[in-house]
Amino acid sequence: MPNLLRPAALAAVALLSACGARQNPPATAEPPLAQASRQAVSATPPSPKLRLPTEVRPTGYKVALTLDPKVSSFKGAMDITLDVTKPTSVVWLHAKSLNVTGAVFIQNGSAFIGTPVKGEEDFLGFSVAKPLAAGRARLVINYEGVASEKETDGAFRVNEGGDWYIYTQFEPVDARRVFPSFDEPGFKVPWQLTFHVPAGVVAVTNTPQESEEVRPDGGRTYRFARTQPLPSYLIAFGVGPFDFLPAADAGQKKVKTRIITPRGRTAEGAYAAQVTPEILAALEDYFGIPYPYEKLDVLAVPLLRGAMEHPGLVTFNSRLILAKPEEDSLGRQRAFSDTQVHELAHQWFGNLVTMQWWDDLWLNEAFASWMTPRIVESWRPAWDAPVERVHDRARALDADSLLSARRIRQPIESANDIHNAFDGITYGKGSAVLSMTEEWLGRDVFQRGIQRYFRKHAGGNATANDFLDAVSAESGKDVTGMLGSFLDQSGAPLVTASLACGADGAKVVLTQQRYLRLGAASPGPQTWKVPVCVEYAAGGKEARTCTLLEGERAEVALSEAKTCPDWVFPNAEGAGYFRVQLDGDAAAKLAKSGMKRLSRTERVTFLTDVRALALAGTIPAAEALALTSRLANEPDRVVTLASLDLLELVSSRLLPDEKLKDRARFLRETYGPRARQLGFAPRKGESEDTRLLRPRLVRLAGRDGRDPKLLAEARALANKWLKDNRAVAPEMVDVVLALAATENDAAFREQLVVAVRSEKERRTRQHLIGALSSFTDPVLVKQNLALVFEKGLDPRETMWMAFAASQGLRTQDVAFDFVKENYDRLVGDSPEALLSLDAAGRMAYIGSNFCDAGKRQQVEEFFSERTAKAPGGPRVLAQVLEIVDQCIALKKTQAASVESFLAKGTPSRPPQAPASR
Repeated sequence: MPNLLRPAALAAVALLSACGARQNPPATAEPPLAQASRQAVSATPPSPKLRLPTEVRPTGYKVALTLDPKVSSFKGAMDITLDVTKPTSVVWLHAKSLNVTGAVFIQNGSAFIGTPVKGEEDFLGFSVAKPLAAGRARLVINYEGVASEKETDGAFRVNEGGDWYIYTQFEPVDARRVFPSFDEPGFKVPWQLTFHVPAGVVAVTNTPQESEEVRPDGGRTYRFARTQPLPSYLIAFGVGPFDFLPAADAGQKKVKTRIITPRGRTAEGAYAAQVTPEILAALEDYFGIPYPYEKLDVLAVPLLRGAMEHPGLVTFNSRLILAKPEEDSLGRQRAFSDTQVHELAHQWFGNLVTMQWWDDLWLNEAFASWMTPRIVESWRPAWDAPVERVHDRARALDADSLLSARRIRQPIESANDIHNAFDGITYGKGSAVLSMTEEWLGRDVFQRGIQRYFRKHAGGNATANDFLDAVSAESGKDVTGMLGSFLDQSGAPLVTASLACGADGAKVVLTQQRYLRLGAASPGPQTWKVPVCVEYAAGGKEARTCTLLEGERAEVALSEAKTCPDWVFPNAEGAGYFRVQLDGDAAAKLAKSGMKRLSRTERVTFLTDVRALALAGTIPAAEALALTSRLANEPDRVVTLASLDLLELVSSRLLPDEKLKDRARFLRETYGPRARQLGFAPRKGESEDTRLLRPRLVRLAGRDGRDPKLLAEARALANKWLKDNRAVAPEMVDVVLALAATENDAAFREQLVVAVRSEKERRTRQHLIGALSSFTDPVLVKQNLALVFEKGLDPRETMWMAFAASQGLRTQDVAFDFVKENYDRLVGDSPEALLSLDAAGRMAYIGSNFCDAGKRQQVEEFFSERTAKAPGGPRVLAQVLEIVDQCIALKKTQAASVESFLAKGTPSRPPQAPASR
C-alpha cells in the first residue's frame, strides 16, 4: 500500500493547494479538514476485475506535473471531478508504479481523507469511512512517479544530442503510469494540464498554451487550455529543449500547425511541414467535417514505435518524421506520408468518435488503415496506393491463416486481450474487409454512411453496432450480416471457382471453406457472407457479375457470355477478402487467355493466391516458384515485389545444409543480373519505382544470392561510408552495411563497434546497430549480443540485434541461448532488468524462425511460464508455436518439390494459373 507521508489535514491542504483548488467550504460546527483527519478507515473492499465499476465516473481532470528531464522521478497533483451515482465508500481507478503521498475527497463543503487501497493488477482504490453521497464530488491526489529509461510506454526519458527529454505513449493502458485515472476509453472527459519545469526546457501537450510564468527557482510554469472530452490514452506531452518549425495553417479552420523537433533539428522536418497540411485538407474533404481540434503539433520522438494520433499533438518516431536533406529517401517520405494519413484520419476515427471499449479498437485502427490508400490514391496517384492495398490485404490474410489468430472484434476477457488487439488482424484484416464492404456498397454510399456515423456520435463514444447501423441505413442493405461474418470470427475463406457451360448458358460455381495452411487442423465448418465479383471475357468483351456468397455453394450466371467465356477471375481488382482457387477449365482458360488481361492489382492478387495455395499444399511449391524466374525482369515494380513474396517457398529453413548452395545459386542467377545492372547508386532521370526497387533486389542478390561483385562493391562502399556518411545513397546505406557484414570479417565488426560506441547521432547509430545485426557467424554474433549489456548504449536500440539474429539459420540458436541465459537481466520489474516486463510479452518471437519439433518443444518449455506473466504474452507464444508447426508441415510436404526445383531450374515462359490438385 502506498504511504501517506503527512498528517491527514496537512495532506488535504497541500493537495488542494497543489491543484490550485478554491477552498471556500461553508461554515460548519467542526472544520471539514479536522473531520477528515480523525476518520477511521472501513474494511478493504473487493477489487474490480478487468473493468472499473461505473457508479463513480470522472467529469474532468486538472493535472499539475513537476518534471525535470534530467532526473527520472516526477511529482503530480490530480484534481478529478466526479459524478457519484450512488453512495459509495470506495472510488476505484487505475494507477501503476505510482507512489501516492496523499489523497482527499471534497463533497458538499466537507473534506474526507482517501486511504489508498491496492487492488488486483493496476486497480487502486481510495476508501473513506463515511460513504460519499450521490452527486458531485472531487478527488485530489498527490503522488510521485518515474519516467522510465527501460521502455517507450508511459512517461519515458531519452537522451538526444546530449539533451534529456521526456515523452509519453499511453495507448493502450499506460496513462495510469503518469496519472491516477479512469484509464479506459469509455471515460471521455476534458483535461487541463499544467507543467512545472526547469529553466531551459519547454512543455507541449494536446492544447494551446495559455500562459507561461517564471518560477522563483528560475524554472517555468506552463498552463494549457482545457481539452475537449478525451479518454486518458489520448493525452500526451513532451518536455525538453524543443525547437519549432511552423508549417502552413491547416484545414478549413486554419489551425496553427508545427513540427516539433529536438534542439537544432528543425531543418529535418521540412518534408513533414510541407505535406501535413495537404493531407489534412484531403481528409476534411472526405469526411465533410473540419479538423475538430484547436492546433496541430507533430512531435518527433526518438525510439517511439511508429506514431500516435493524440489530438493536437501527434507523435512520430524521429527517424520516420525527420531526415537531413542529404540523408533523405523516397521510401522514408512515402512511409511518413502513409503514416501521417493514418494518424490524421484518427482525428475523426478514434478521437472525434471514440470506441466505447477495446473490443472495438477496429473502429480506430482498421478505419485509419483503410483510409490511407483511399486518400493517397488521389493525393499522390503515382504511388500505386490501390496496388499497395492488395499487398496489405495479403499480409492480413497471412496473419489470419493462424488458428490462434484473433477476431477483428475479439471479446476482451483479460488485460492480455487489450495488448493483443494491436495486431495485423485489427489493422490489416480490418482495413481489407472495409475495402471489400466499400466496393460492395459503392464508394459514395459508404462515404455517406461514414459521414452519418460522425454526425450522430461526434464528441462521444460508439460501438460497432453504431457504425453498422449508420451504413446500413444509408445503403438499405444488411451490412451487419455481411460485415459481421468477418468481424466476429477468425480466419478467411478459400473461394473455389469452376466453370459450368451448357445449353442454358455459362455460369461460375463458387464454394467456400476456411483457408488453412499445412500443419493446421480444421476447427470445424465455417462460412462467411462473401461479396464476390467475377470478372470474365466473352465475345471480345469483358464484363463483371457480382453476388453475395452466403452458404457453402452458389452459382453465378454470366449473363453477358453467350458461349463459354474465354476466362474468369473471381476477385475483381482484388477487392474481396478471401483466397481464390480455380478448378479445371477455369485455371486453364485464365492461363491461356486471361493473364495479360488482368489489371496490375489483379496480377498481384493472383500471385498472392498462388503463394497461399502452395503454403496450403494445394499445388507443388515448384509450380509456384516457376513464376519467380518468369517474372525476374518484370518491369512493373509492384508485380515484381509480389513475385518476390513467393520466395518464402525457398526459405533456407526448408532445406538441408547441403542444398543451401543451390538456393544461393538460384537467387544469384535469377536476380543477380538485374541487381548488378541497378547497382548501388541512383542515376539521373531514373523513375521513382526504380529507386524503390533497387534496395530490395540488391539485398536479395547480394546477401542471399552471395553475388561476389555486389559483395565486393558493398564492402568498399561500407568503408567509404564509415569515413563519410554521404558516400552512399540514403536508401542504400542499410543494404550496403548488411552486405558488408555478411562477409563476417572480424576487423570490420570491430570498426562498427568502435563507431557505435562513439556515435552521438541516433540515425547513424541505428544504421551501425543494423549492420551488427547482419553478421551471420555465430561467434561474432555472440560478441555483438554482449553489447546489449554495455553501459553507454541504449538497450531499447541494441536489443534489436537479438531479434535479428533469431531470424538467421546459423544464428537462431545463439539468439535463443542468449535470451535463455539472460532472461531476468533483460526483462522484468526488477531494477536490474534492462527492459520492462511489457517487453517480455514479445520475447517469444525469438523462437519464431525455428522449423524443428525439438526446438519447438524447447521454446514452449522455456516461455510458457514466463509469458504467462507478461502483457499479451500467452497469445504471442501460441502464435509463435503455430508458426513453427506450419513450417515443420511445409518442410515435410514441400521440401522435395523445392529441392527438385533448385536442382533443375525452370524454363522462362509466361506465368500460368495453377489449378488445384
